[in-house]
Amino acid sequence: MLVIGFGKSGKAAARFGLKQKMAVCVTDLRSEKELKEEMRPFEKSPIDWHLGGHPDSIFQNVDLIVASPGVPPALPGIQKARKAGVPVISEMDLALQQIQVPTIAVTGTNGKTTTVHLIHHLLQTAGKKSVLAGNVGTPLLDCFDDLQSAEALVLEVSSYQLETTPHLKSKVAVWLNVTDDHLDWHECFEAYVEAKTKLFRSAGTQGTLIYNEDDAVVSQVVHQFPVARLGFSTRRKLLLGAWVEEGRLCFRMSPREEFSLSLNQVLLKGIQNWENMMAAVLAVRSFGISKETLQEGLNTFRGLPHRMELVRIWNGIHFVNDSKATNVGAVVKALEGLSGPVIWLAGGHSKKAPYTTLFDLVRSKVRQAIFFGEAAEELQQSFSGKISFQTVSTLKEAMDIAVKEAKKGETVLLSPACSSFDQFKDYADRGRSFAQMVEELK
Repeated sequence: MLVIGFGKSGKAAARFGLKQKMAVCVTDLRSEKELKEEMRPFEKSPIDWHLGGHPDSIFQNVDLIVASPGVPPALPGIQKARKAGVPVISEMDLALQQIQVPTIAVTGTNGKTTTVHLIHHLLQTAGKKSVLAGNVGTPLLDCFDDLQSAEALVLEVSSYQLETTPHLKSKVAVWLNVTDDHLDWHECFEAYVEAKTKLFRSAGTQGTLIYNEDDAVVSQVVHQFPVARLGFSTRRKLLLGAWVEEGRLCFRMSPREEFSLSLNQVLLKGIQNWENMMAAVLAVRSFGISKETLQEGLNTFRGLPHRMELVRIWNGIHFVNDSKATNVGAVVKALEGLSGPVIWLAGGHSKKAPYTTLFDLVRSKVRQAIFFGEAAEELQQSFSGKISFQTVSTLKEAMDIAVKEAKKGETVLLSPACSSFDQFKDYADRGRSFAQMVEELK
């Protein structure tokens, strides 16, 4: 077994392979020096290491390849292996071949992680034994013991994983939305959509599809599948599914089953979280959870860091950390959920997606934009003549300007529309840096 990438999923795959007495080979772009700490628990294991690159020779004479999320399918070695008939799968698929647990699988460009955590929370609130894994950060192979007695498996599934997880069988398949993202990995937007579509295929003929009626692409794709479908919308009432009406989430599961849940005491705020909540409730209702328990679950869920997180109100200025907004679609949701003038901090490592869908929103919501990082020049070119902006090199410089520019009643919003890898380890590292700057204000 060849494991490509020695992150969390790669390590889980290596552990599984060793336990199954397989011959395990590991390759990673990082050097032995960079992986020294990662390799320490495996130093006595019979692993064949190939670090600092992916030499063609390691793809020969293998009978199985386990590719970590983010390893591009265009990698020459993978292409050659596929042509030779070698299976290329994910760590998740390796696990799914060994288990049979009712599965709720969630994908989407934005909102996946919040939604799977909420689904998991709703199930646990109802006393169900639920296991949460996948792209959320916990390899499925590391959950084997818990899965033996689980009543439900909740999976966050990325487009990467859907490409390499043919054994996924979903009781409930949830597709939240799709916007331009990961175009540096997929060949084009159509290829990205096709990867996401595999989730609906995983429901077979017996599963249920939960989908965003307001998303033009998702709502068109879902009708290709003649199975049970439940939509959700923040714009209109639906014949079947969920919608928002006068401060309540309304649900019609069938012509005979209709109920609503109050938003009054719910901690999650914003349109994007209304969508996440409707999707989560629709997904778990088939597990026999009562309306009262669902309301309790919604009221007690605190949300996740770096996702429209109010860090602090300082001198009447709201500082919101939305560092997880690494694409244009997420920024759209962020701005839609805010009222009052916004000082918008954006930038980082560009994903080469167009910013056109933001133009009308920034004109109406953003008083001043501050662009930083590698993508600052690209953002400057895109928004020139549309809004007032400044460009700087770092997030710290952007924050210094924002503090001087912002007025009482305004919001300073970090919603970057870009990945973080030019200056930070990941979006969480970027969000923590922003939050620390905010907390240090005097």
